[in-house]
Amino acid sequence: MKHDYQERKQNRITRALELARKKEQESDQLYDHANKMASVIPMGQPILVGHHSEKRDRRFRGRIHNTFGKAFKSAEQAEYYREKAQIIESNDAISSDDPEAISKLEDKLARLSAHHAFMKAANKCVRKHDMAAFLQLDGASEELWKELHDENGNPVGFPHYRLPYAKAEMKRIETRIALLKRYDGQENEETEKGGVRILRNVVANRVQIFFPSKPDEETRTRLKKAGFRWCRRESAWQRQLSSWAEWQAKDFLPAG
Repeated sequence: MKHDYQERKQNRITRALELARKKEQESDQLYDHANKMASVIPMGQPILVGHHSEKRDRRFRGRIHNTFGKAFKSAEQAEYYREKAQIIESNDAISSDDPEAISKLEDKLARLSAHHAFMKAANKCVRKHDMAAFLQLDGASEELWKELHDENGNPVGFPHYRLPYAKAEMKRIETRIALLKRYDGQENEETEKGGVRILRNVVANRVQIFFPSKPDEETRTRLKKAGFRWCRRESAWQRQLSSWAEWQAKDFLPAG
């Protein structure tokens, strides 16, 4: 949520690192235990087929094998959680929950717009074989000039799909900015019917549904299919704020 976005991000990183530590510790303990179990079997000792100890020996060796397997699995899980923490920390995607989302998106839009203009101007120079004009552009270089030509020196320019793709990405970001600005500064809005309360929580950037008691299993399934998730801290079913989310929330108001 906007008011504690950085705190929640750090909590996710901390949680992932803690799980990695626990799984790593669990792996070490299981591995040590498996080694101790295996140490009681003399080196190279085969299973004595037909001996009265055969079944017991096979079960014991099976437990050793399974314990080693669990140790390796815990080690893999530890690595997964370490990587997850790194991904969360390095993720530069702009979340709508970020209180600086609008300014960050506007900066990104400005960069995309500048790059789009550069590609158009660069392609024009390439078509005209005007290297001097190309080198006057911000971000141009002789190395890039060579990259925009094939091995025979023929003009290629930026790929034809790059310009419309960049244009579409700019349009998408403009739409996000407009949507965030639409809610920015608005007041929370609440609707209640039959004990069910729907809150458009602008501060938290969520649509929240409060039930007077725990919904039945069918309702919970419908909520999940509609994208709502239970938040224990808020004691509400919620999803990110949008017109569609508000419309879906109204489906959970009692009929009549």
